[in-house]
Amino acid sequence: MVLPALIQSKSQFLQMLASAKFRTMEKLAFDPNRGMLKVILTQIEFIENCVQNGARIPTVDESAQITIGAIAVKNLQEEDQEYATWLSEISYAFRKNLKYLPS
Repeated sequence: MVLPALIQSKSQFLQMLASAKFRTMEKLAFDPNRGMLKVILTQIEFIENCVQNGARIPTVDESAQITIGAIAVKNLQEEDQEYATWLSEISYAFRKNLKYLPS
């Protein structure tokens, strides 16, 4: 299994998730009517609930609900490349790789 480029451990995944949530909340504070950011925040919070305190690995159905990577690539790449990369990496790790990452 090929690991994502940026996320090499579960702790790194959690750090990037927290950073992405913070950046999303900053962006929402600046533009509270931007629906796409509300969707991203909802999905980030869903991911947090699934993996909080290493509780469990998401189910296939749960993983399939995450679309923040596609949203980021399509809508945010030019606006904020770092943020878009974070969201893409988080999405990939959550959907495909989380169970294979070391702590």
